[in-house]
Amino acid sequence: MERKIISGHFGEASEIASIKNISVRYLYRGINYFQENDFNNALLCFLQSLDYDKSNHETFSAIGSVFLHQGKFNQAVKMFKNAINLDDKISIYHYNLGVAYTQLDLIDEAKNAYKECLKIDPKNKKALKFLGNCYKDLKYFSEALRTYRKLEKLDPKNPEPVFAQSQVHLRLGRFNIGWKLYEAGLENDIRKPFEGYYSETKPLWDGIPFDGSLLVYGEQGIGDQIIFGTVLPELIEKQNNISLKVNERLVPLFRETFPELTIYSEQFPVPKTNYDKFISLGSLCKFYRNHTNDFLKSRFRKYKVNPSNNMKIKSVMSKINGFKVGISWHSFSTLSGRQRCLSTNDLSRIVSIENINFINIQYGSVSKQVNEIKLLSGKDILKIPFVDVTKDLLSLASIINNCDLVITVDNATAHLAASMGKTVWVLLPYSADFRWMEDINPTLWYDNATIIRQKEIGNWTSVVNTICDAFKDSNLRKIDAK
Repeated sequence: MERKIISGHFGEASEIASIKNISVRYLYRGINYFQENDFNNALLCFLQSLDYDKSNHETFSAIGSVFLHQGKFNQAVKMFKNAINLDDKISIYHYNLGVAYTQLDLIDEAKNAYKECLKIDPKNKKALKFLGNCYKDLKYFSEALRTYRKLEKLDPKNPEPVFAQSQVHLRLGRFNIGWKLYEAGLENDIRKPFEGYYSETKPLWDGIPFDGSLLVYGEQGIGDQIIFGTVLPELIEKQNNISLKVNERLVPLFRETFPELTIYSEQFPVPKTNYDKFISLGSLCKFYRNHTNDFLKSRFRKYKVNPSNNMKIKSVMSKINGFKVGISWHSFSTLSGRQRCLSTNDLSRIVSIENINFINIQYGSVSKQVNEIKLLSGKDILKIPFVDVTKDLLSLASIINNCDLVITVDNATAHLAASMGKTVWVLLPYSADFRWMEDINPTLWYDNATIIRQKEIGNWTSVVNTICDAFKDSNLRKIDAK
């Protein structure tokens, strides 16, 4: 009898071991699919692995990783939590949980997850970077700077933590140190100056005027080129013979605004004989924007639209009776665009305001959103016929010029409208780009732009309420179109 009992235990243990082996085989098969980016088959294998062994933390983590890649972030959180409950000593589980929380804009939860990861693995560089970003987005700026400095010590050859520190300092108005650290962004192509910059053989300009020609390389996106271009009047006062490379769509705008400069498209290979020194456009700020007074005393020059193009657009828009508001609600930025965008529900509340004509100045493919907004608000966002505002920046500028007001999220349109001297309301997420700084409503860059900021992460309700109240309480609706 005793021998049978012992034999029974051995049989049960053998069966359990066999089941676990099957689970592991499915897990490894799923990992192979995962590495081939075949996430559907990977998920099937992981789920079969889980059917055989619900105590395998690796399987829960693997399923969470699939959900991360599929954009199913709530399900990913659940899986990583299950993995952590089974084994909380594996740093990658906490790290991936932080990534999932970040994608859900649950920044405080993400911060805690990255901290748990770093308790186990203090040298996890990515966790340090993302923890610093969490502190920055929660506006814990001292903690963000300390975290970025830790990463800088751990990874001294990486310019990213220095560049991240620069953005915090600039956001807080510490321009002198901020612009110096901002130069780290020219390493590893973080700031993405135009082609030719890194193969330069000419001397880098040190800010001292000289007898000769200077080539200024544009950098980053259209919005960056526009805002940094506001520094050009100060440069023109100090230095003669300046050439500038900008995005092809910006060439006409810059030629109208700065006739003293030679303007090239970014693709144009400027002959070496045409200039003696070079610099990147954003680097001009370290010479001309080192103090708040530098902004206040700036030689700001409104960007000019093409006169004939403007007349053509004006003839169309003059037929729209009443107050005209250009509206832009979406950012396609791969880094932070999601946080900057208004939902169709939020936007429909604005568009539904009575007696206001809303003009579409949103670039990109947004026809589906426009149709949804019409269903929700009962109103059309008007489109100027025969104009592609994505490709035709000249016409977009002319549309903006013929609006009475522009309401826009933080995108290239915000900088274009503000640089033209239009009255602009810029709608910002809780943690905004450093260029809009912190705790100020008028901007230092553009005195005609008013900032309306989120009061909490991901919640546009207070912003939309502010806009609706402004129209309700003012005489804007009674103003005739200009």
